Formats: sequence, C-alpha cells, structure tokens
Amino acid sequence: MKHLSTFSLILSILFLTSCDLLNDAIEEQENTIDIAAGLKEALRVGTDTATSKLAVVDGYLRDEAVKILLPDELEAQISSLKAVEINVFGLGTITGDQIYNTGIPLLGIPSLADKEDELILGLNRAAEEAASEAGPIFFDAIGGITIADAESILYGSDTAATAYLIDNTYQSLFNTFEPKVNNAVNSVTIGNRTVEEVYSNFVSEYNDILNTSLQISLLENQTLGSIAGIQNIEESDISAYATTRGLDGLFLKVQDEEANIRNNVNARVNEILQEVFGLLD
Repeated sequence: MKHLSTFSLILSILFLTSCDLLNDAIEEQENTIDIAAGLKEALRVGTDTATSKLAVVDGYLRDEAVKILLPDELEAQISSLKAVEINVFGLGTITGDQIYNTGIPLLGIPSLADKEDELILGLNRAAEEAASEAGPIFFDAIGGITIADAESILYGSDTAATAYLIDNTYQSLFNTFEPKVNNAVNSVTIGNRTVEEVYSNFVSEYNDILNTSLQISLLENQTLGSIAGIQNIEESDISAYATTRGLDGLFLKVQDEEANIRNNVNARVNEILQEVFGLLD
C-alpha cells in the first residue's frame, strides 16, 4: 500500500508538472499570437500614415527622401553629355552642360533642363496619384502574412516588421500596385501631355540632340553623339520604374512610422499597440 501511495504521488506530480508545462506553452502561444497581431497592427497604422503623407500634391515631390528622379540609365547618359567639350568650326568650344541647360539656338539645339523638370514633376505626380489607392493593397498583404518569428521581430531592429513585410510581400505588392501606377502615368497630365508622353518626348529630344550634325572642321561633320562617344537611349518601362520608386518611398515611410511606434509611447494609438510595444519599454 505504501508503494502504491508513493507511485500515486509521483503520478500526481508528473501530471501537475505536465499541466503546468502545457499551460506555459499555451500562454506562450497566446503571447506570440498577440505579438504577431500587434506587429500587423503597427504595419497597418504605418501604412495608413505613410499613404496619407504621400498621396497628396507634393507628397513625393517635396520630400527629398522619397522624391522620384530620372531613371538611373538616363541620369548616367545626361551626366556623360554634360561632361563633353566640343570644338565647333566657327563657334569655338561648346560644352555639354551648355547644350543641356541652355541649348545652342544657332545649331538648332534646344535646352532639355526644363523638360527634365517636367518629367520629374510628372513621375512624382503619378506616384502621388497611385499612392491614394495603395492602402487597401497594403492592408490585404499585411492581413495575409503569417509572422512566424514574432518575438524576434518585436525585439529586433526598429524597422524589423517592415523588413519582414518587404521580404514576404514585395512581388505581390508590385504586381498589384503597378497597374495603378500605369494608369496614373497614362492619365496624369503635365501641361497637355500625359507623363508617358512627357517621358517619350524627352527621350526623343535627347536622342535628336545626340544626332545633331556638327561641323568640327572645314571639311568634316560628325554627330554630337559620335563625337562624345554617347549612344542613343532606348525608352524603358517608365510605369515599372515609377512603381519601384513609388513603393520604395512608401516602404521608407512605413519604416519611419514603425520606428516611431517602437520608440514613442504617444504613437501607440490603440490598445494592442500599447500592449505589445509596451514590452519594449
């Protein structure tokens, strides 16, 4: 009987210990779910704030951190042109900087500087227009992700949740957002031309300048492009470019808002944010 009592006591201890372990596991799981929900809420709040800031006139254009400039290839071509110096028969030395910024009327070469400003304005206006429709796209993506490492993300860097969102949803976000940007590129107008038309005209006029024939000696003419060793540029997918840069700007602002929620108690605008990010205090 004594042995039976001892055995029963051991079973009871094991049972209670198992229950405690099970309860701890359940509690840990609930905490993880709460943390994951808090991280998603932070991304939702951050996205809502980011789109509100960018989906207005000058939201992109006047913010140097997210302002959309010319495509890199075009920028590189323009830099090469500006660095050129050419001796033109009867005129002396002209520079690429002069050609680009003021034009050379005597040679029929127009300035492209103002047209660059128009193109940059158009790209940013298109991004601002598209950003107004970005909220639901982001919310769907956030709702669909499964945050497997919630605690490590919570206790990670100030932008760990945004980085997780980018890693897990970027391509689907791009595919859904690009049609919105494409629509804006083909509907937003600068003057009386769409952004797509402004871009096409800019590339065309740039290539026309490179194809301008210059008299470099009494008997020899060459195109500006051949003298400078610069090739004509092909039009790229300006919608895809604007989408990439537009998303980059949105994610940057979401990162800013996530960091603010992590570090600023007043930015935790609801109970779940206060509960989850209070763990960091």
